[in-house]
Amino acid sequence: MRAVICLVLFLAMAGATADESDSQERRFDTELDRRFVLGIEAGIERFDTNIRIFDRNTGNSIYLDGEGSFGLPESKTVPTVYGAMRINEKHGLGFYYFTVHRAGTALAVNQDYGRLGVNGTVSFDDETSLGYVNYSYTLFDDNRTFIRALLGVYLLDLKMTLDAVGEVTLDGDPVQSGEYNETISQFAPLPLFGLDYWTRVTNKWYLGGKVALITGSYDNVSAFAIEAALRARWRMTDRVSLITGVNFMSADVDIKRTNTIREISYGFEGVYLGLDFSF
Repeated sequence: MRAVICLVLFLAMAGATADESDSQERRFDTELDRRFVLGIEAGIERFDTNIRIFDRNTGNSIYLDGEGSFGLPESKTVPTVYGAMRINEKHGLGFYYFTVHRAGTALAVNQDYGRLGVNGTVSFDDETSLGYVNYSYTLFDDNRTFIRALLGVYLLDLKMTLDAVGEVTLDGDPVQSGEYNETISQFAPLPLFGLDYWTRVTNKWYLGGKVALITGSYDNVSAFAIEAALRARWRMTDRVSLITGVNFMSADVDIKRTNTIREISYGFEGVYLGLDFSF
């Protein structure tokens, strides 16, 4: 991942050097100068999913490693859509959304997952969606750099399903049906705080970054997450830009119910490439 970050920075600096002759001073030209921006991206993301299901009655737990034990694809191409609207030079609105669909099946030979034992097959589906809507306030803006504070609502929509078929035991006792199912379906709107940064290297090339902190509780769900991205942009025309970068997300979510506590660790990191259109 460090090598990818260095590559992105190198490409941006190389473009800046090649475009050094374009030295005309002008106001910073990104989405801050446009009334509307709409973008699409495709990212190659590497996921990490771990779940602990604690039974309050027995005090025992089931431990699930999505990629390690259940055949979930570790890497996946994920489409993303985002947009922004500038109300005026200080205030703006934005959104971001992506969804992933991963499915895996694995052979379980006398596998022990804590209180769950399986001699058969296990499968795991992940159809999680993440996104946010935000208000932005410009803290600093000149002809080269801007920094914005972000305040919004992060939309966490977890959808995961575990199925085990074969010789199945729970707390050491055989499950007569030979099947075990666990479904996690939870939506939670959570507070988001962040910073968004862009700097103009030349009139064609830009470097930027974004970091967002998500923390809070909703309907017996508590979460702490962080998202970050390092980006480079090439302004192809006055209205179209090519954007590339690396991103990172890590979330810890606790879902408390009457009989169970589900502790979910969910994250990804990867590279992305996309286009945005200004109006």
